[in-house]
Amino acid sequence: MRCDAIEALLAPYLDDELVEGDRLAVETHLAGCAECTARTERARHFLTAVRAAAHASTAPAPQALRARVSAGLRQARGRERRAQALKVSALAASVAVCALVAHHEYRVFQRRLFVDDVASRHARQFPLEIQRPSPEQLEAWFGGKLDHRVLVPRFPNAVAEGARLLNVREKQAAYIRYQAPRVGAHVGLFVYGDEAFDDDVGPLPSAEHASSHGYNVVGWRDGDVVYRLVTDLDERDLAELLPPEGAKAGDDGHHLPTLQVAPAGLR
Repeated sequence: MRCDAIEALLAPYLDDELVEGDRLAVETHLAGCAECTARTERARHFLTAVRAAAHASTAPAPQALRARVSAGLRQARGRERRAQALKVSALAASVAVCALVAHHEYRVFQRRLFVDDVASRHARQFPLEIQRPSPEQLEAWFGGKLDHRVLVPRFPNAVAEGARLLNVREKQAAYIRYQAPRVGAHVGLFVYGDEAFDDDVGPLPSAEHASSHGYNVVGWRDGDVVYRLVTDLDERDLAELLPPEGAKAGDDGHHLPTLQVAPAGLR
């Protein structure tokens, strides 16, 4: 690097504004050039003197001005803190909404798994372990086999054909098969305990209606026990099987659902 090039870079060098490569080039030249080194030192002393004089001659700002500046800085910091708090609050609200939506979608997904499982198990027509019993005999047969009592609903226009034990997903369940003689159809009823509300279907008098594998699936809850009825009956036959709106409880006090469902084939 030549001396004339050093002169052009002297000011930014003294202000420490040169990039690493240019700074090393200047220092290498200064290490071998006494004249440029002397010029650099004179410029450095002059720059130091100018800065010192400027600092010494600067009068302090008036107290009122300093107070206004301080107040303005405090207000700016306050606005910044409030804006940050609003951002945090908005983020927290967004996270809460996302969590609520995700929870709801998860519960819907869980209910769908139970609906699909009972429909597929009913379709397989497992052999019955007890046949042609009365509802009282069925309730007695299930006694002690499950962790919950099985109340057997009495359906108009349908009789209990038999029962057996099955699983609905990971839960042990009672399975009761009914026959509707007038239409020659079978209806399956699954009864399983659900203290954890994994299948969070609602209680009576409302009932959940869904469809799967060509079947109507009707679900309701009685405390910690879930009932899911599976049938391929159409709307008219299903209405005849189950009690009309406002029907009273069965003889044992166990309420039956009131239903308004469309045929499974139309869903």
